[in-house]
Amino acid sequence: MLYLSVSNFSRLGPKKIYYCVDMKRKDYYETLKKEHEAFRLTPQWLIFRKYMLAARNQTCEFCGKHYSRVQYLDVHHKYSTNYENLNPERFMLLCKTCHQFLHKKEGTPLLGKYTNQVD
Repeated sequence: MLYLSVSNFSRLGPKKIYYCVDMKRKDYYETLKKEHEAFRLTPQWLIFRKYMLAARNQTCEFCGKHYSRVQYLDVHHKYSTNYENLNPERFMLLCKTCHQFLHKKEGTPLLGKYTNQVD
């Protein structure tokens, strides 16, 4: 959540206040994305990814298709919080197509059990 003091921006006017809020939100998400990308390069994540591929038989849990090449599969976080908690119940193995589909439909009631859960 983003909190800004209105007194800091009162002289800027309403359009510039919204611009400042949007820029801070954008900076926050860019920082968060960089942290996630850095975490995905750690040995813990790489070992966990191999474990998930083996445990889930290299099969997309959404469409059920089996893939012989691991680069076609993503390990999807069901929960948006506590990103570094590597409990296998918090993850799904998805093909690239299903992963993109879930992120586009995030928050819809039909897909609620697959995306954006809170622990």
